[in-house]
Amino acid sequence: MERVTLSRRKRPLSNEVCDRIVNDYIANGNVKPGSLLPSEKELTAKYDVSRVTLRAAIKSLHDRGLVSVRNGVGATVLPRPPVSSKIVHHLERLASLDKAASDAGKLLKTEDLKWGQSTVTPEISTKLRLPVGDPVYFVQRSKVLDQSRIAWTIDWLPTTIIDLDLIRNEFKGSLLDALLLHSELELNYADLEVVPQILDSEVAGHLGIATGGPVLYLDTVVYGAAGQPDIWGQVWVLPEHVRFFIRRHMQF
Repeated sequence: MERVTLSRRKRPLSNEVCDRIVNDYIANGNVKPGSLLPSEKELTAKYDVSRVTLRAAIKSLHDRGLVSVRNGVGATVLPRPPVSSKIVHHLERLASLDKAASDAGKLLKTEDLKWGQSTVTPEISTKLRLPVGDPVYFVQRSKVLDQSRIAWTIDWLPTTIIDLDLIRNEFKGSLLDALLLHSELELNYADLEVVPQILDSEVAGHLGIATGGPVLYLDTVVYGAAGQPDIWGQVWVLPEHVRFFIRRHMQF
């Protein structure tokens, strides 16, 4: 088996190995659903990584619903979800709406982008565990698909987490995607709540549509490895454009 050189970028190595396995074996159909991935020995040699790193990558594949794992047998590739004309957002992944669109071969554009600094309100304090009145950064924008606004997004983050000018320069449409490139932040997991709402005048104005229609509100708090909240994300998305999906499976 040919050895592959990984880029060793600013992200967990296991994440990169996970992506390479998807590209090398699953997405292109080299390993069909119901068939086993190469053995642990073969994959550690191919990607020149430790067994610990490879097992973390396989766990990520399992958590994404791409493989099932049986001790003593290996990792079996699972069938892919049905094809949808909508953006399919896999909720079990710590990934942005932009990434979900990219995976579906669609381009989400960013408009109405605004960066700023505000003060912590009681609601922000509850989400980010910051004192009321402290400074807090925010970035807000609308997401556009095929010339239609499909989502309005506001992200809040502590002023101590990262230099704002740095992250603005690295921003490509998603704050989460930009921060995930910084392994030193150790972004680890997120709590997500999805709530159906009726469009009010403020959100409807940002989306350029009438009030009173349905909208899905995604309330997400992203945590670092030590359990500290680092991002509070608020997204209002029109349900006719996005399909939310989660594959439930036995515990790894």
